[in-house]
Amino acid sequence: MSSATNKILLLFLCVMNFQSVAQIEFTTYTKDNGLPSSNVLFTKIDNKGIIWAATTSGITAFTGKEWVQVKSISDNKGYNKNLGRVSRIFEATNGHIWVVTDKGLFIFNGGYWTFFHESDNDGFDITNIFEDRRGWIWVMLEKSTSLKDISDLGFSLREGKIQMFNGWQWFNYPTEIGGSAAVTIGDPMEYFTSHLQDTKGNIWITSLDGLYKFDSIVWVEFNEEELPSDKCYKVLETSNNEIWVATQYGIAKQSRDEWIKYDKLKGLKGNLIYDLLEDQEQRLWAITRKDSRFKSLCVYENGKWKAYFKDNIKIKGNIIQLSDFEDQLIAFSKKGVSAYDGKNWINLVKKFDIEDDDFICLTPAKNKTLWFAAQKGLYNLSDKGIQITYSPEQGWRVTSIFESVNGKIWVGTEKNGVYIISGAESKNYTSENGLNDNHIIEIFEDKQMNIWVVTKTGISRFQ
Repeated sequence: MSSATNKILLLFLCVMNFQSVAQIEFTTYTKDNGLPSSNVLFTKIDNKGIIWAATTSGITAFTGKEWVQVKSISDNKGYNKNLGRVSRIFEATNGHIWVVTDKGLFIFNGGYWTFFHESDNDGFDITNIFEDRRGWIWVMLEKSTSLKDISDLGFSLREGKIQMFNGWQWFNYPTEIGGSAAVTIGDPMEYFTSHLQDTKGNIWITSLDGLYKFDSIVWVEFNEEELPSDKCYKVLETSNNEIWVATQYGIAKQSRDEWIKYDKLKGLKGNLIYDLLEDQEQRLWAITRKDSRFKSLCVYENGKWKAYFKDNIKIKGNIIQLSDFEDQLIAFSKKGVSAYDGKNWINLVKKFDIEDDDFICLTPAKNKTLWFAAQKGLYNLSDKGIQITYSPEQGWRVTSIFESVNGKIWVGTEKNGVYIISGAESKNYTSENGLNDNHIIEIFEDKQMNIWVVTKTGISRFQ
């Protein structure tokens, strides 16, 4: 661990208060006026209201008046360390900002930067960071081992390991958790697939080589002796404190320190269980697939499994999202939207005569509403059913949907800029009237109720 200080960012902390600017609609920022790179990957607003933008050439923070770049830091020997391409920004509960890049892990504590790197991590990428209720930070690292003639072999090797920082010391777990696994092309490629902290404080982690539990002292591994398969894809704690695990060949439930396995012989339909969801009625849902395609949606209720297939769900295409909406479960795919009322599935697209296709961006909003888009328009799903809210003059491909504090709906598109929709009124902004680019990546709102539009070549602020 080496320490570093960034003088520019220290100056920025002195001017954190946001200031008013001239009353214009869009203020655009690119590499020419503040960003370290015009290629903005994503953004994050921290608890202080500071906007952090990740780019391909470092990170930048908005002071309320200007962007302050952090492209490199100086270590305690006077050498500069470039940040490089930023892949994650994480804020801990103590306010520290953790920045993951292709060069390593950078941490800003509000006063200075530190850089963390171990030679043993060379060739590994940080794929996830999470914080438990004790304030410990967990870092997951993965290494992809490329094989020659991979197209002929049909599989690749994945390798992973975990480190933990308890606030003053790093801990490595090379033998307790981690390892390698062969992955068939088309299967989930991440070595570490999910994690949670249960109500007792235990850390659970699933991987392609087993399920692991950490009780703050020791690790316990569960594999094929307790589970249907050691390739695990999801761990879930239900409302009655049972631990459920989705694997390649079925599901396992831990109840009173005993494991119960569920597979095809016990009602499951499909080989690979890749997601689990508990709805408001305490029903457990499992999405299964075969050969990278949706196979079935199975529900566990009253001690039994029941399977629904595409014909039962009345939906086409792979289910890409399940949403617990009011007293219904919504199944969403690019080809349709269906609702489960506790007994039957209803095709909402057909019921409300929606003649559209290529559905995208199922987004929860205020007033018990879900928004989604398709080629011909923007749709609103509420207790009144599906209603079309806006139809563009020409076809669009939506990339994001965002509802602002004042209730306006912002729709970002791939080629047509951004649309602002408020009731019967709408307005389209493109590069011809304010935006720097018509390809919208992200839309968000800051604490001063300014709307920010991240495009393919920069960031625009709407006031």
